[in-house]
Amino acid sequence: MIARFTQEDVYKDDGLNLYVYVVNNPLLWIDPSGHAKCPHSNVPESNEANYILFNKTHKDSLPKPKGVGYNGAHLQSHHGLQQGWASHNLSSYGYNPKLAPTVTIETGTGLPHTLITNAQNARRDARENSGRGKWSSTLQEELGYIVSDFQNAGFSRATIDKVLEQQYSMLDKLNVPYTRIVY
Repeated sequence: MIARFTQEDVYKDDGLNLYVYVVNNPLLWIDPSGHAKCPHSNVPESNEANYILFNKTHKDSLPKPKGVGYNGAHLQSHHGLQQGWASHNLSSYGYNPKLAPTVTIETGTGLPHTLITNAQNARRDARENSGRGKWSSTLQEELGYIVSDFQNAGFSRATIDKVLEQQYSMLDKLNVPYTRIVY
């Protein structure tokens, strides 16, 4: 059966952008009235309050296109271990940020990607301002920060455990010595 249009698209404001109501993505956003159910959503079902999708690698992170999460915010791939830190400290083991595991989470003011990145950058800046190198923290400290950062962003313990397992798996493949975080 072929679907039929029932009404003209909803327009916001009087601007020239006819797709502003769907965040410029008319292919993934449908029925802004909420009356129709989309059988094929790019947002997976989850019990997690925040959107999260686990990716094997950054270069193949999903969904494609990134689209938006539960809060209507844009999605972004995020490295569990801060990319700059890992590139500086793990490159001798063969670390490649494009091949590192990531999670896709929402970004924007007050949302997980922004909260976590801001915390990572604040620690980096504090180290640098205190005369230590900006990437001078230890791997154990960074693994611990994953726990606190994801907790502060509102993720469940089960989700944090999965993020840590991603990191442990990567570290094992690179033969990097570490101790699992107990929290």
